[in-house]
Amino acid sequence: MPQTQVAKGRAFTYLDNLGRIGVSGTTFWHPVGLGRGQDDALYVLNWGNEFSSSTRITKCTLTTQEFIRDIGTTGDGDGEFLWPGGLAVDSQENLYVTDQAASKVVMFTKDGDFLGKWGVKGCGEGQFHMPTGIALDPDGNLWVVDSRNHRVQRYTRDGQFLGQFGQGGSCEGCFDQPWGVAVDSEGSVYVADWGNNRVQKLSPEGEHLATFGQSAHREANVDHPSAVAVDADGDVYVADWGNERVVVYEPDGTFLASIIGDAINLSRWAQDAVDANPDLKKARDRVDLEPEWRLRRPAALHVGADYKILIGEAQHMRVQVYEKEPNFQEAQFNL
Repeated sequence: MPQTQVAKGRAFTYLDNLGRIGVSGTTFWHPVGLGRGQDDALYVLNWGNEFSSSTRITKCTLTTQEFIRDIGTTGDGDGEFLWPGGLAVDSQENLYVTDQAASKVVMFTKDGDFLGKWGVKGCGEGQFHMPTGIALDPDGNLWVVDSRNHRVQRYTRDGQFLGQFGQGGSCEGCFDQPWGVAVDSEGSVYVADWGNNRVQKLSPEGEHLATFGQSAHREANVDHPSAVAVDADGDVYVADWGNERVVVYEPDGTFLASIIGDAINLSRWAQDAVDANPDLKKARDRVDLEPEWRLRRPAALHVGADYKILIGEAQHMRVQVYEKEPNFQEAQFNL
């Protein structure tokens, strides 16, 4: 039951988890996007559709798990989204949400005020067909995964089209219904190529630089990756949806570690719910809880400058929190 993994001078340690199932307040509903702000703020994008009232962004604190507010609601009007796919948070703590069903990007302030929206359905420049992942680059521009058009597009934060690359297929630089996206400090773009079972690293101009997740070594392979993140050292994190884990690679693509989930404790919100229901507590005492500890359909990733690793689980309705120690040294004993 490892809660800390050590690999090549790094340690990955489980810290805590947040969330429980629900459609408002101190609950999550299939988290598919994560972002962080100042003062310990955490933003969790909850998936939904036109038949569900769960669609929203939950704003809370990461360490103390204090609920702050819900942002956005279900619909196709201003300040609403139908079927969210991804979340990005800029340096001013403005929020950007992709809406797969409405083929648009919706913008909010950190307080939940509607700032604007842009995008229409189509396959031309500046158009989308089921946009999913979204990420900011070092210049403050947005990269948006245009999943059903099998490409990635670049925009200013107010929606001005800047460029694109990608097409359908399995060759280098081609995609099959891509999902997540991340950009490193050098501006390189990482795309979770869902249908091709890989993550591709490309230059801002679309030149293929590397592929992660396809190797002769089975432990390094991924099955329908849903999200990707890169830390300050260049280590690459991939939400391996099909294998229900997060795979960590060195910058050159070498397999580093596999995180499968260690949530042996309930979140603060979930513990409150169990404590309020004696029958539920008794039922939990009678069953093997280990399957509950493990990751279940990871769909969102965020790695901060403080090396906090956040993993959004679409099926367990929570976020598991890990921390990387980049210069870990095992204790030496002289006997």
